Amino acid sequence: MADRNNPDFLSASTLKGDKVVNAAGEDLGKIEELMIDLRDGRLAFAVLSFGGFLGLGDKLFAIPWQALRLKVHDHAFVLDVPKDVLEKAEGFDKDKWPITSREWLSTVYGYYGYQPYWQTGVAGQTGISTGMPAGRESERMARMERETKARTVSTTAREMPDFLSASTIKKDKVINRAGEDLGKIEELMIDLENGRIAYAVLSFGGFLGMADKLFAIPWQALTLRLHEHAFLLDISKDVLEKAEGFDKDHWPLTREELSRTYTYYGYKPYWQGEAVERAEIPRETQPQRTARTEREKSFETAEELIAEQEKERIEQLEKTETDKERLEQLEREKAIAERREHKYH
Repeated sequence: MADRNNPDFLSASTLKGDKVVNAAGEDLGKIEELMIDLRDGRLAFAVLSFGGFLGLGDKLFAIPWQALRLKVHDHAFVLDVPKDVLEKAEGFDKDKWPITSREWLSTVYGYYGYQPYWQTGVAGQTGISTGMPAGRESERMARMERETKARTVSTTAREMPDFLSASTIKKDKVINRAGEDLGKIEELMIDLENGRIAYAVLSFGGFLGMADKLFAIPWQALTLRLHEHAFLLDISKDVLEKAEGFDKDHWPLTREELSRTYTYYGYKPYWQGEAVERAEIPRETQPQRTARTEREKSFETAEELIAEQEKERIEQLEKTETDKERLEQLEREKAIAERREHKYH
């Protein structure tokens, strides 16, 4: 089970600079950067330098995230790629990064023997989905397409990126639909299991009078406004004002902690299975959200709340799933939820 010593998430800043070793424990190099897919918040690839190991100190290499395995307590990643494959890999100069389109990345994935995550069927196989109710996801994709079409044909590929580095995204300002400056992105938290952005860490400063707090925001709630060097946050002010922030020394590091945040903002946690995602969840009305918030306050501990949320999730699945195998799985999950409920009462 994940805890603060064995977290589900780590920040992009923490992962950058970590050393990379091979299966034999030999030091290959280090992680120089993490590149984020702006469309779905996936960690598209890591940028590695290999230093003296391959005599390629002046080159950088794009490596699929799936090829890296984190050893948390060693502050290192294991790269499971044969030395001869690395020696023949096509790197790029530190001062001249390639145009990082999906077409380009597809060739990189193919070279290392991995299927690009955006190809049909991959998302379902890995349990990855947008985590957004169907209607809201459609609206977001349509908005992104409109903004892309609005750019001129002469705009360079660098100005229309599929990916941006975590370092570039950090410190970008965040605005609302009225163009008001809300705050900035302080950090990106990476889900270590599947390489998604678990959440963006925002500070709101003077806008909400919460300069001493940070806020976990689902990536799906943010849309890049490229020419404004900003991200649009599609969450109303009154919802933000009532949001539960966290102290700068106590970040959510487990999925259990983060589940409550996703639910509050009206998003489905991305780590829930494909079958769950097919069930369309209507967006909460403000009265419903207020009633739920009051109900959640009645729980004395976070563990009690988590047990109740798990019980409610299972009840919802029972209403929407008819497949026999899934129902059997639900029974097993219900037993686990009941044991948790019994433990915390």
